Amino acid sequence: MASMTSEEWDAVKRKYPYGSTVDGTVDEVAPFGIFISVAGAQGSCAFADVAGMRHGGAGGSTVIWPELGEVVTGVVVEHTEHNHQLKLHLR
Repeated sequence: MASMTSEEWDAVKRKYPYGSTVDGTVDEVAPFGIFISVAGAQGSCAFADVAGMRHGGAGGSTVIWPELGEVVTGVVVEHTEHNHQLKLHLR
């Protein structure tokens, strides 16, 4: 991932504010979550951890693990400043 300036990161945060819906492609699957490429967020990426992939209500126990290359949809729940990531909960 290329580094981005603070102005570029601010533009990503404006484009994808908290609560916005984001579509992206799964770039990497790890035991703790997935990394996602999002159009219009070059130099940044999105991340969904295991907690953000649980389904079945508040105490949901089913984790949906998307495949590499799969297109996923999520909701922005955090802007992680130190590494310029959008944190998502998948739908």
